[in-house]
Amino acid sequence: MKYENVWKKVLSPGENVVEEFTLGRKYILFVQILIGFFGLIFLPILWIFSIILFLLMLFMGWYLKKANAFAFTNKRVLIHKGWLSTHLISIDYDKITDIYVGEPFFEKSICKTGYMNINTAGTGSHEVISRYQPGQPSPIVVLKHIENPYELKKKLDGIRETK
Repeated sequence: MKYENVWKKVLSPGENVVEEFTLGRKYILFVQILIGFFGLIFLPILWIFSIILFLLMLFMGWYLKKANAFAFTNKRVLIHKGWLSTHLISIDYDKITDIYVGEPFFEKSICKTGYMNINTAGTGSHEVISRYQPGQPSPIVVLKHIENPYELKKKLDGIRETK
């Protein structure tokens, strides 16, 4: 497992990771290329700024993978965000009311990624929250820029059916 250190902090006894994933590789590469492109544009004018952008490009490739860890366990969905400052969203399978999957044209064609909204009991159908905010009731959790969102939904449905 890539994120074993993350999961060992939060898994309960008898719980194991069935599927773990992070942001799509092509999405991360796209972000790096975009930052590198701006670094090249500013190279003749502000070479120090360009060097900073190139360093940022390298850091972002590492950070985006490290700071976005998602897992389906045999008991719940886990979403771990952050690196220095972190937060965890845990959704028990019996609390999930519906799942919405989307692949917008740009994401699908360029990055080969999409998103999955996991709606839990107590949320409105038009409410979209991508980051949990304390004090808000049961958010819709949005897993953005993930590879094969339809396949992940099938895996999640399969795990939920065995519960």
